[in-house]
Amino acid sequence: MDKKILVIMLMMVIAISACPQSSADFNPNAGIVLQDLSFDVPEVYDDGDKATLMFDVVNVGGKEIEEGETVNVYVYGPAIATSGSGVWMVKTTDTVSNDYISKAISEIELPPPNPSLGIPGGRRSYDYLFTPPKVLNGMKIPTKFYVSVCYPYTTQTLTQVEVSSKNELRATGVRGSRKDTVNAGGPIHITLQGNTGIRPGSSIPLVFKVTDVGRGYSSLQGDCKVDLPKSDRDEVTVKVSVDGDTSSVTCGSTDTVKLRKGAGALFCTYTPSSASVVPKRTYMVTAIAEYNYYVTSTVSITTVGTGGSTDSEPE
Repeated sequence: MDKKILVIMLMMVIAISACPQSSADFNPNAGIVLQDLSFDVPEVYDDGDKATLMFDVVNVGGKEIEEGETVNVYVYGPAIATSGSGVWMVKTTDTVSNDYISKAISEIELPPPNPSLGIPGGRRSYDYLFTPPKVLNGMKIPTKFYVSVCYPYTTQTLTQVEVSSKNELRATGVRGSRKDTVNAGGPIHITLQGNTGIRPGSSIPLVFKVTDVGRGYSSLQGDCKVDLPKSDRDEVTVKVSVDGDTSSVTCGSTDTVKLRKGAGALFCTYTPSSASVVPKRTYMVTAIAEYNYYVTSTVSITTVGTGGSTDSEPE
């Protein structure tokens, strides 16, 4: 092969390999996720052998963590402590109490991705070095570890609702309609129900369907907890405004939506402060859901009993 052609081909390969990725790891319905959860070995011996639990916390959903917000990570499963017998001993500077590890990640550590520029979101990698407890000689005991992430999220949807006046309706027979819905990404989606047949009147009914499209569960915003009661799960707070006005929107006795089998509904009514004097009037309806969201992943490792001695703590 001609040396000149070989050099040109080599330069093309180098140039292609040096180009940045055209797309980022992005899932608009996911938010913060756990990736690459594993142990470095499938089995660990109880004679002082050690195993490292590894995982990444990644922002894949465009979650803009506000100043002062944190993402909370919990590691649990067996009895975990920094020292002692009969427990999985871990070497870490993170908080270890009541059989679990907790870690708070600040807002500056997990910036959102930018798919249009091919820039991935923030990623934090974690390694925890464990020493297993003693088991019976010759026995193989599988143990499951859980890693949970809890983070605050806000999902917003914008919908334009067009309403005809009574004069326009009588003259044309065309009623108003819903149009141009924009739903921001997030594990919780909000959809304004109905799209045609909006009649003119003193009030406008607004019915929202709230759906969990993620792989976890929601709770009301506040401090994340490692062990959340069932009664506090699958809830979101939804705030509704029309043209920036919240005082004229009534949503029953509460703005908290309980999700059953991943879905719930919020029934509201908007009463305009004054009657419109134009044939058609377009209202901008905004619904904002605020919540914490939990996702959990699992990984297992097997402890092999040897009858040997064990170290007092991880190295």
